[in-house]
Amino acid sequence: MSEDLRIFLDTTIQIERLTGTRARRAQLTAELTGKEIVTSTYVLGEFLRTLVKDCITLYTLVSQNVHLDDVEVQIANRFNKREASRCLLLWASLHRARAYGREKVLHTLRTYIEYGLVQAFMAGVDQVSDATDCGLARERPRQVEGTYRLRAQCRREVKECRLEEWLATYSAALDGAAPHLLASNEPGLVRIGELLGEFPHTPEAVRGRSCTWYLGDLIIALECPADAALYTTNRRHFGVLCAQLGKRMYERKTL
Repeated sequence: MSEDLRIFLDTTIQIERLTGTRARRAQLTAELTGKEIVTSTYVLGEFLRTLVKDCITLYTLVSQNVHLDDVEVQIANRFNKREASRCLLLWASLHRARAYGREKVLHTLRTYIEYGLVQAFMAGVDQVSDATDCGLARERPRQVEGTYRLRAQCRREVKECRLEEWLATYSAALDGAAPHLLASNEPGLVRIGELLGEFPHTPEAVRGRSCTWYLGDLIIALECPADAALYTTNRRHFGVLCAQLGKRMYERKTL
């Protein structure tokens, strides 16, 4: 198989670039060096409403607790598995940054929130496609009452992207993929198939939580350029989607 020279990074890889183990981040650097790196504003929107939003949550917890061990207990007790996992990954990154005392932790988290995480997301990226014109990707954290706020959810009733028009250009491919998704054993893929069935009759059905909760993997697979390989850790969903849409997945190299 010829070497992939153009690679599209999804949200999972963008998060790993920042929070993976030292060995994993070194591997990613080696894999991506010399390649043309592509991502999208939709991926940035996902990154904002996951890792950046969780960073804000972590900042709030540290602000409210004098003892850092109490923060760790609250992470374990208060959040679902994905949120807790990302908070712990950020917590580990603070240790790598030698942020141990409470004030140093707060300062480092402020840096992450205000510009550091987005700056790291963009590092080494050659192209950011804007096929969906995602409104949430334009949001940035703002200071409110001693912490930060970030709008992380759009509403079906408010049109602030061009997702409907863009998806309509892939109608033939989506019509062909829908039956295979509906027949899947994966609930997430089945839900995508159901929404694709609604889309021709109710185009606005893809907005709001449909977009941010269910259609993300489909959108990212479609965004991957024809001459690029999609790099993700979520092979369970993307393997099916890429096969149906004629897209290539990046095969992790053994270094």
